[in-house]
This record gives sequence, C-alpha cells and structure tokens, in this order.
Amino acid sequence: MQYSPVLIYVITGIVFLSLAVSIDWQTQAGMLRDCVLLVWAISLVNLLYLGGGLNRLLAIRPRHVWGLIGIPFAPLLHAGMGHLIANTLPFIILGWFVMLHSAESFIPISVLIIAIGGLGTWLVGRDSNHIGASGVVFGYLGYLVAMGYIEATALAIMITLMVFLIYGNQFAGMIPNQENPTLSWEGHLFGFLGGVVAAYEPALAEQLWVWLQQLA
Repeated sequence: MQYSPVLIYVITGIVFLSLAVSIDWQTQAGMLRDCVLLVWAISLVNLLYLGGGLNRLLAIRPRHVWGLIGIPFAPLLHAGMGHLIANTLPFIILGWFVMLHSAESFIPISVLIIAIGGLGTWLVGRDSNHIGASGVVFGYLGYLVAMGYIEATALAIMITLMVFLIYGNQFAGMIPNQENPTLSWEGHLFGFLGGVVAAYEPALAEQLWVWLQQLA
C-alpha cells in the first residue's frame, strides 16, 4: 500500500472535519496511542524475545476449543515487523474516523468487532493460525461505510468518501486470495461484518462492553 497520497487525503480531511466537529484531540489521541502501544509492546516481546511463540499459542484456530482463546488475543499478535507496521497506520486513521462518530463508544465498538470477527473466523475459517489487527481495521471500514448510509449527514458521507478514496482497494482482502493463501480473508470479512453490526446495533456494543466489565 502506498502511503504518500494517503497522507494528503488525511491532512485535507482533518482540515475540513475539524471545521464541522468539536474534537477532543487530547482524549482521542491518548486512546489511539494507548491501543497502538499495547499492540506494539506485545508484538515486539513476542517477536523479539519469544520467537513468535504466542502466534501459535494464542491465535484463533478454527473449530479447535483452545483456538477460542485467540478471539481476544489474536489482534495483539503479528507475524513480523512488516505485518505490524502495515496494520498500524490504517488502525490510527480509521480508528480516528470512528471516534469522529462516537469517541465514547470507540472501545465498545472495537470489542464487538473483535468478538464477531473472531467468532466468525473460528466457526468457518481455514484450519490455520489466524492473527493480526487487520480484522479490527476491516471492522472500522465496515462501521464507517455503514454509518455513511445510516446517518446520511454531510460529515458521515464525507468520512465514508474519504474511506473509499484511501482504502477502497483493500476491500478485495475479504475474498479468498490464491496468490497469498496466508492472508486471513475470513478475519477481514467477519471483522467487516462486525463493524456493520456495531453501526446498526450500537446498544449491542454497549451491552457487551458492560457485561465484560462486570466479569472483570
């Protein structure tokens, strides 16, 4: 993916969106920073000190009982530095767009995407180890596309158009790829569907988050 034109789109979008939205930059930047630091810390420890061992232990392994443990942990793990870097910038950009819709619901939305994306992958995915934050990224794509339709406001439509301009070529990642059989298109597809569900059923995301907090 080429990021030079992406930066132009994003900078332009930030200028226009800042005129239309009251943005709590400090809170939103802090939330995104903490998420990125968590993923990078776990991935680096796993890759540099554990030889990638967590990729086998905590991955989503479809239809294996132990593979269910990968649903919350797989998004934190990556196959290598290239994989980690490739997921980081889209996570920041799309995550920020999600916050423009509802910063206070960012975590519940993310949790629902992880739950639906992970469970769908576990149910129908190939018998392989599925890891990476790309399912969450595709979940944000699904959420933003759906919100452009649901809200149909100038802001929502602008965000959706920017998403298509920047990441429209990534939608092919939701279909099987013979040239890259290691690509978890299942995780992408069900993550995307999780984002759509989060857009149409925001109460479900909030209820799931409350339930998880009660379990903790």
